[in-house]
Amino acid sequence: MNRKMVSAHEYKEVTKVAAKYIEALRVGSVDMLADLFHKNAVTYGTVDGQLVGGGSINPAAEFIKIHGKSPEIEAHIDVLDLSPSTAAVRIVMEKDAIGSDCNENLLLIKLDAGWTVVAKVFHQFDK
Repeated sequence: MNRKMVSAHEYKEVTKVAAKYIEALRVGSVDMLADLFHKNAVTYGTVDGQLVGGGSINPAAEFIKIHGKSPEIEAHIDVLDLSPSTAAVRIVMEKDAIGSDCNENLLLIKLDAGWTVVAKVFHQFDK
C-alpha cells in the first residue's frame, strides 16, 4: 500500500515549534522555552567538550538566565523524520548570546495539546 501518512500541515506545525525555540533564544525568554518542553524532557549535550544536561535542568534555560538574549542568532531547521505522533528535527544555529555555534536535535511527540519537545541533544562547536 502506498498511503501518505503525514500532511504538509503537520510539517508546518513541527517547524513552528522549532522556530519558536529559536525565537525564545533570540529574545531571551525562559517562559517561552518552558512552553515548548514537556515537564519531563531530557537534554544532553557538549559544551567545551564536557557533557552537560540531564532530566532535572534545561541547559537552554540556564544559558538564557546567565547570558540573556541572542539577538544575532541565525538558524536553519530540518525536519528529519515525521510520523503521525513523533518528529525529529535538526537545528543548525550560529551566533548565540556568546557567539558560539551549535547543532541541536529535538525529539517531539504529539499530545492532545499539540507538539512538545521530549528530548534534546546538542553539540556546541569551538569558537
